[in-house]
Amino acid sequence: MDRELSTQYKRKKKLLKYSGVAATIIIIVISVMGFRYILGSSVNRSMIRTAVAEIGSIEASITASGNVVPEYEQIITSPIQSKIDKVFKNAGESIQAGQSILKLNQEFIMMAYDGLKDELKLKINRKSQLNLKLERSRIDLQAAYDIKELQTTAIAAKLEQEKHLYEIGAGTKVNLDQAQLNLEVSRRELEQLRKQIDNQQKSLEADLRELELQIRIQEKDVEKLEREIELAEAKADRDGVITWVNDDIGATINKGDVIARVADLGSFKIEANISDIHAAKLHVGNPVKIRIGGQDLAGEIVSIRPTIQNGIITFIVELEEKTNSSLRSNLRVDVFVITSFKDDVIRVANGPFANGSGPQDIFIVKGDKAIRKRVTIGATNFDYVEIESNVDIGDKVIISDMSDYIHRKELTVKNK
Repeated sequence: MDRELSTQYKRKKKLLKYSGVAATIIIIVISVMGFRYILGSSVNRSMIRTAVAEIGSIEASITASGNVVPEYEQIITSPIQSKIDKVFKNAGESIQAGQSILKLNQEFIMMAYDGLKDELKLKINRKSQLNLKLERSRIDLQAAYDIKELQTTAIAAKLEQEKHLYEIGAGTKVNLDQAQLNLEVSRRELEQLRKQIDNQQKSLEADLRELELQIRIQEKDVEKLEREIELAEAKADRDGVITWVNDDIGATINKGDVIARVADLGSFKIEANISDIHAAKLHVGNPVKIRIGGQDLAGEIVSIRPTIQNGIITFIVELEEKTNSSLRSNLRVDVFVITSFKDDVIRVANGPFANGSGPQDIFIVKGDKAIRKRVTIGATNFDYVEIESNVDIGDKVIISDMSDYIHRKELTVKNK
């Protein structure tokens, strides 16, 4: 009869089993690490890229992406709410300055224009009438004033006569007093008439100034409508190519809607985008290099958009060679914003070996050995990296990615 195994015996069997598995795993790990160590002690020369350290200048720069866009683009918007009646030019066609691209329906704006001009004519006619009234009133009141002035002069003479008669005893005190009273009344009536003339003159002149102001406002409204009628013909301001046009005949267009775009493809600028982490380094006037294939074009930042969208800053670069034959609309280009310039520094070609600025380890080839060195990386740009310490002129620096070997102080460089 079989006996049941004891718990202690079972525990020992299980422990021996787990110990064997653990030992196997440890052996495998050690073997792999040893194999990697053996392999990691050398590198094939054909698998690495090197660059010789040299003395030269370096322009520290930050990299942005850019698009070539026309330097001039006319965006034509509808000046009125209307409908598209006819399209004269389609997208992609050339156009000369003054030519119409499309025609908007002008029925309602012409009705408003005619009504406004009629109102203007009425106000101009009213102004003429008011001028005549002003002149007629001035003449009538001046005539009345002149008559009253003559009457006052006559009354004054009558007073002098009464004084003389009174002095010689031929007149009475009553007649003298009456004559003095008559003169005082006449003088006051004359003064009242003078004030009436002034008030009437000022009132008519105020009415005239108000009417003239209304006429000027009306004239501006007429000029505005004339301008809108002219813009409704959607004419190009200069020679160019139509890049887009709303060719949906009969479609309703609201005031301010874009109806066409005309670009001058003879000269270009760059619209560039960069992360907002570089915001502090961007300034209007920064020199810029634009790389198109193997060619570099010089330029400078002329404007930076004030708003940041999704962590991206947009800026505009004006080129020195705006008409360079390599420029094409919507062509993507590399943009290098130069932030500083250094001369007579030790530099090597840029490559994956450099991870930003500051201290880091690199490898320098000496004969068949690659020696790890701690150096300080300074300014960088797309082409070069400045090495500030621990590298001599003529040293051959490995510029490939050596992160897999960075734990090694020395490597053997094999020819095969």
